[in-house]
This record gives sequence, structure tokens and C-alpha cells, in this order.
Amino acid sequence: MKQLTLILTLSSILSGCALFSPEYQQPSITPPSQTRTGLNFESNSTDFSQLQWWKKFQDPLLDDLITQALKNNNELKMAQGNILQAQAQLKSAEYAWIPTLSASGMGLAGNTYMTNMTPQGSLARALPSGSVGNTNFNVWEGGFVPSYTFNVFANINQTKLARASLEMQQAAFNATRLSIISQISGGYFMLLGQKQQLVLQQQLIKDLNTLIQLQQLKISVGTSDQTNLKLLQQQYEDASAKIPQIENSIAATENALKILLGENPGKINSSGDLEHYDLKEVIPANLPSAILKNRPDILLAEDNLKMANANVGLANSVFFPTISLTGNIGGASVALSNLFSVGTGFWFMQAAANMPILNASSYEQIKAAKGGYYVAYYNYVQTVKTAFADVDNNLTNQQKMDAAYAASKKSYQALAEYCQLIETKYQVGTADKSTALNARLLLDNSALNLNSAKMQQLNSIVGVYQSLAGGYVVNESSTIRTNVTDN
Repeated sequence: MKQLTLILTLSSILSGCALFSPEYQQPSITPPSQTRTGLNFESNSTDFSQLQWWKKFQDPLLDDLITQALKNNNELKMAQGNILQAQAQLKSAEYAWIPTLSASGMGLAGNTYMTNMTPQGSLARALPSGSVGNTNFNVWEGGFVPSYTFNVFANINQTKLARASLEMQQAAFNATRLSIISQISGGYFMLLGQKQQLVLQQQLIKDLNTLIQLQQLKISVGTSDQTNLKLLQQQYEDASAKIPQIENSIAATENALKILLGENPGKINSSGDLEHYDLKEVIPANLPSAILKNRPDILLAEDNLKMANANVGLANSVFFPTISLTGNIGGASVALSNLFSVGTGFWFMQAAANMPILNASSYEQIKAAKGGYYVAYYNYVQTVKTAFADVDNNLTNQQKMDAAYAASKKSYQALAEYCQLIETKYQVGTADKSTALNARLLLDNSALNLNSAKMQQLNSIVGVYQSLAGGYVVNESSTIRTNVTDN
């Protein structure tokens, strides 16, 4: 009968676990069928987080910079430290199921004074003097004290909470990796564009100076006046003023890249040409329907929801008994050095359980935990919706930057053909040198515009792959990996 009662009690408690500590279920959110740009979401499980998309540019320096950053970046190392802390906290929660064992010991010594004791009976016969004066005595006790205090549901939810915290730190680590990959690639493309901009700006200044010299020659022979010269000089000074700005931008970009690499500020020896990149098929034709499941921000939001779910169970666990088991085992002695000494071994055990009957604040804590869960739930939903919008925005931006670059390139090519025609006319004497030089200035400015459009196009590609969470699960030797499902 007692066994049946125990089984029914345990069954009742365990069935109540689902009520007081519900199992976590991932919210179901239907993704859109396609993006604004026409890309379809397909039913496949392609994982973009493992795609090293930057290798499509076939630039060894870019590959090397990303590899170095993922190995040496200080923010990544801090994120690794947070993972180690979370791992230890999870182990601590798991070890809460293991009893503790302590060693204890005690000793004291003393002496009586102004003592006058006359023994009677057998004790008197054992003491020839017939009386006892001041007496020395000492006492010792030593042993081990095992103890075990637990609340089953509190322990379960503490473990869930610690596991979700660990998963959150891993997601934060991956978010840092994704950010670093995007910053390195975007910064590298910007640096190449800035260096090309410096070259093009210097060419513009050189052509302006040539035209100024020609205008001065015309003035000296009386075929022109100061009007055109002053305008050209203003253009020259305006173009020259941009050189320090560009050089400052180059220095800032190089320093930013160096910091990402975990190094001191300094120069980066890069000499690539943005126009040499083949961007065909860099952007995927379609997207898997599960594209966003590995976005770190979504994983962070989901881990936060898991923690909120565990907090609800933890708040409810106060209504389940907390059980304490303790005991003591060891030996002890009491000795009066002039009379007798007694030594003995001993052990004892005790058990206790307690749970609140009336605690109004506990009910409010449960309400607070449930409120936190609702906040986390809708934060997750909002994060997913925002992620869909982020993907759509970046794909749209990339599409528009492609169109802008294509238009800039057509404009440059048309001006290049125009310059060639004017140069030919100049060579045969049907056009003067001023016309040829002005055509060259138009081409210089067009080249600057084309370079800017290329930088924006490449930056838009970086934005697409950041929104798709591309490539952060790479170079595994430099990461801390923990399979939390095994804990």
C-alpha cells in the first residue's frame, strides 16, 4: 500500500511538471514566398552560415585578412571568455544534483581550579588519595558531514536556464564572427576604392594643371582672357583640397582593419583593382526557406525566449518541497586527565522538507516571470520579421546598386569613346587641344563616379551576405565549440 501511494504521488508530481515548467516549443512563423527582387524561398536546407562567400572574389589578400581576424580579433576572444563562463555555470547547475561532503573537527583543552571533590564508592577505592583537586581535561571530535539539499523542479529549471545562457553566449560569439567578416570585407573593398579614388583624383588634378598651363599660354599670346583661367584655378584648388580628405580616409580605414586583426594601427599593403572582380553569380539565384534559422540575432532572441521559459518554471518551483538530507559520522573523546577518558564512534542522519503554504509574493513573481516570457516571445517574433525585412532591403539595395553601376559604366564608356574621337580630331587638326583636355576632364570625373558606384556595389554585396548570415561557421580551429545538447 505504501509503494502504491508513493508511485501515485510521484506520478502526480511529474504530471504537474508540464503545468509548472512547460517544455519549450519554438514559435512557428511563416516566411514570405519571395523577396521584392523576385528571389524565391525554396524548400531546401542549404546552410549559408558555412558558405565562404568572399572566396568568390578570388582575392588571396582578402582571404588572408578574414582568416587572421577570425583568429586574432580581441572581441572574439572576449566572446570566447563569455562562453567559458557560461559553460562553467551550466556545469555548476548540473552539479547541484550531487550531494556535498564536508570534514569537521573540534578540540579543546582546559583545567579546573579551586576544586575539592571527595569520590565515593568504587571511585574512592580507585583513588588512593581519597580526594581530587584541580584537574586537566581535553575533548576532541572529528568526522564527515554529508548533506544534500534539493528542489527537483528548481534544479531542472536552473539547468535549463544555464543551458539557454550558454546557447546565448555561443550565438553572441557567432554574431561577432559574422560582424567581423562583414567589417573586414567591407573595409577591404572600401580601402581598394579609396586608393583608386586617390589615383583618379591625382589624374584629375594633373589634367587640370595641364589645361591651366595651356590657358596661361593663350593669355600670354592674347588669344584668351583671365575668365577661363580663374574658373580652372578654382576647379584645381577644389580638386586639390580633396587629396588630404582621401588620404585621411585611407588611414582611418587601414587603422580600422588593423584593429579588427588584433594589431596596432598601421598601413595595409593592398594593390587590388575593384574593376577586376567578376561579380557574376556572386548573389544566389534563390534562397532556402530555412535561410534565417542560423542568423545569430534570431538565435539570440530564441535563447532569450528559452531562458524566459525556464524562469517561469523556476518561479513555480517554490511551490514544490525543498528537501534537505544531512548526517554526521566520526569519533569523539572526553578526557579528564587525572580521572578517566572516554572515546566513541558515532553516526546520525536527519531529513527535512519544507514548502510554502502561504506566500503572496511568490504568486507575483510567477506573474512577473510569465510577463517576461510574453516579452521574450514577441521579441522573437519581431526579430524574425525584422530579419525578413533586412534580407529584402539588402537584396533590393544590391539590385539597385547593380543597376547604378551598370549605368555609370555605360556613361564612362560613352565618354571614353567621345574622348577617343576628340583626340583623333585633335591629331588631324580638326579640334584644338583645349577641347581634347576638357574631354579628358569629363572622363576623369566619370571615372571617379564609376569608382564610387563600384564601391557601393561591393558594399551592397557585403550587406546581402551579412543579412543572410553567410560564412560565420568557418575556420573551426579558431572557435570554441560546445554541443550543449549533450549536457
